[in-house]
Amino acid sequence: MPATTFSTLPDVNPFLASLIPANDDARLRALDRYQLLDARSEQVLDDVVAATARLFRVSNAMISIVEKDTVLVKAPYNLPAPIERVPREQSLCSATILQNDTAVFENLDHSSAPGVDTSLVRQMGLRFYAGHNLRTPDGHNLGALCLLDGPPRRFTPAERTLLGRLAGLVMRLLELRRLLGAHAGATMALWELVYRAIGEQLGRLGALAERQRLGSGPTRELAPAVAQEAGAIVGIIDQFLLSTLQRR
Repeated sequence: MPATTFSTLPDVNPFLASLIPANDDARLRALDRYQLLDARSEQVLDDVVAATARLFRVSNAMISIVEKDTVLVKAPYNLPAPIERVPREQSLCSATILQNDTAVFENLDHSSAPGVDTSLVRQMGLRFYAGHNLRTPDGHNLGALCLLDGPPRRFTPAERTLLGRLAGLVMRLLELRRLLGAHAGATMALWELVYRAIGEQLGRLGALAERQRLGSGPTRELAPAVAQEAGAIVGIIDQFLLSTLQRR
C-alpha cells in the first residue's frame, strides 16, 4: 500500500498532525455535502449499526464522522458512556480513515495507533477495535463503521471482509440520505418506504446473529459459513439501495 502523506500546516496540533491526510481540506468539503454534523438518531442507521454489533457479538458499535477537530459519534450502540463528540486525536477512527483496509486492534493494551491517544477508550474498559472506512464514490473517507469490545479478540479475514461490506452499505445509505435529506420532516415518508423495503433483510441479519450466538459457544468469531450468509444478505440490501439511487 502506498505511503500516506500528511499535512504539515503550522497551526495543526503536533499530536494531531500525523492523523491529518494531505487531502483533508477536500475531504472536509466532501463531508459538507452529506450534512451529517449532528448526533440526531435516525432509525435506519441505528438499526444497521445494532445489527452489525449483534452479528459480530461485540458490546459496542457506532458510525463515526471525522470532522476538522473532532469526531462525531453517530448511531451509537450501547456505548459505556453517552458521548457525542471526542477530540480527533482521541479517536481510533481518525487513524482508520488514513487507510483503505479494515483497521483492527485486537488488544489495545499491546498495540497502539501512531498519533492516537487511546486512554479514553481504555478508561471505558474497551480493548478491542475494528473499523472500516465510509468512502465516498469520489474517494474521500468520511469516517468509519466501527466495533468496540471489552475483552481482546481475534478478528478473522472473513470478518474483516464482512465489516467492509457493511461499511459500504452504510455509505450507500448516506448517499441516499444526501439525495433525500435527513430522516425528518417532509422526507420521513420516503425513508419509511426505504426502511420497509430493507427491514426484512435487517431482520434476517438479526436472526442470523441470534443463531450464531446460540450455536457458537464461548467463541465470538464468525464461522465462515455465517459470514458468507451475512454477506449475501448485505448484498441484497446493497443492490436495493443501488437501484434506488440510480432511479433518482
